[in-house]
Amino acid sequence: MGSNPCKRLVEKAIGPDGEPFTVTGQTARTLVALVEAGEAGVTALEIASWAFRLSHYIMVLRHRHRLAIPMIWEAHEGGNHGRYVLRSTVTIIEIISS
Repeated sequence: MGSNPCKRLVEKAIGPDGEPFTVTGQTARTLVALVEAGEAGVTALEIASWAFRLSHYIMVLRHRHRLAIPMIWEAHEGGNHGRYVLRSTVTIIEIISS
């Protein structure tokens, strides 16, 4: 997905409870990344070109939209990092750039 700083992403989706919800901006981009990644999940490093506040976007998806997104700790040279995996069933029904 290309990025245009003048455009704001708006995404409409159906959550695990069958209810529609809308997310915007970087939170919408985060949801797309999670859905596309599937079981592989995402790390902040993998999407570092735009997700400077990945943990915040995940928090919004967890608390405002009640999505199950656990963080799995992974060891790497020099420490650990967290990988976020979307466990809730989410269907993206529309993506709009405004």
